[in-house]
Amino acid sequence: MLLRRVLILASVSLAVRAASDSSVSETTMPQCAVLCQKDALANNVTECAVTNTSCLCNDTAFQGNVTACVTTTCNGREQMIAKRLSDRQCGIPPHKGRPENDPGTIVPLILSTLLIANRFICKFMGLGGTWGADDLTIGIAYILAVSIFGTNISMIRYGFGQNMWDISPLDHITIMLKFFYAFTLQYKTQISLAKISVCLFLLRIFQSNVFRYTTYTVIALNAAIAVTWVITDSLHCIPVHLAWDQWETLEAGQCVNFIDVTFANAFVNIGVDTVMVLMPVYEVMHLNLSSRKKLSVSVMFAMGLLLTIVAIIRVVVFWFNRWNTNPSVQLQPIVYWSVVETHIAVICACLPTLRAMLVHLFPKLFPNAGDNSTAHKNTPSGRATFASSSQALNKSQINKTVSYTVDYDDDNKKKRPHRHSFVQLVEIDPREE
Repeated sequence: MLLRRVLILASVSLAVRAASDSSVSETTMPQCAVLCQKDALANNVTECAVTNTSCLCNDTAFQGNVTACVTTTCNGREQMIAKRLSDRQCGIPPHKGRPENDPGTIVPLILSTLLIANRFICKFMGLGGTWGADDLTIGIAYILAVSIFGTNISMIRYGFGQNMWDISPLDHITIMLKFFYAFTLQYKTQISLAKISVCLFLLRIFQSNVFRYTTYTVIALNAAIAVTWVITDSLHCIPVHLAWDQWETLEAGQCVNFIDVTFANAFVNIGVDTVMVLMPVYEVMHLNLSSRKKLSVSVMFAMGLLLTIVAIIRVVVFWFNRWNTNPSVQLQPIVYWSVVETHIAVICACLPTLRAMLVHLFPKLFPNAGDNSTAHKNTPSGRATFASSSQALNKSQINKTVSYTVDYDDDNKKKRPHRHSFVQLVEIDPREE
């Protein structure tokens, strides 16, 4: 319950004045709460003097009696007002949540913006492979991540992070919960889209049948996760409006257990994240490359573990704030880590093109990269390719040129005529071929 401490009146005269006021004012103790106070005193629930505020504030029996009474006799708005005034009388300061301009969310936003911009610049420069479905999906995921960041700021402006009863005016609670409703839908969609983008990217590199079937399965799983949880969160309460106004109306309805749903979604996402990190690392370890270069490429793909770590932190944080007694305070930690997670997902998806840009700008740091600006030529079929010959590696069937992972051999082109891309994973020394 939102009400834990008893409302305390400084004097009997204050109680009488409040009882005679039938209006619901945010600065005056509600009449129903005053009557509960008077009943508890009349029934000798406490041995404290009426004027001994400190004693009454620490009397658990008295607090419990009045709390139970207020919960059953006052509506939601009156409970909030009573709790707020009671805290002020007992000297309990308002809770301050995270600020709007929190560096913890701004820094990931800046990094994801820089990397997504770098990704698209690389595409226009011909450094990061041809345009594909992975670019479209990560672009949408980035837009959603920015929207999620903005939604979080809007929630904070309407009181998110404060005690619900301290939000003023109280009408802001409903607005804040509407933003939270939109936040959950955006988050579930964005995370799945970012992971689908990574899978689509991997399909442009690795060609083994087992890998491709596994990747298609993961794509389908991510799509199913998005659809399932968006529907679940959309119909979180029946009727739907109870998701944002039940605190005030106390209307009866059916709502799913938000705690159970959140944990279930988190554990499924962590499992999918782990599989997505292991898939490319396993393939890379079977390439015909030196150990140093295998490690280099594996580390790049393993950066996806950062997303898994953030997801785990999010679950742990939610576990310690899972009791739904003060949602505006207890939900802020998981919302904070959710905002961070969405931008980390974009960052991880854009790391390969970051490396392509670094090779282009600092070729001396990558001695085997060669001059990529003059590497292209046109084949008789009119399709752009590279001047150096390409071949498929037998073990993982990943295709490459001297400096890039590129085109597919003739046999593969007959089987998969519509696939053509190149992604710079590692500079390959001709001696290794």
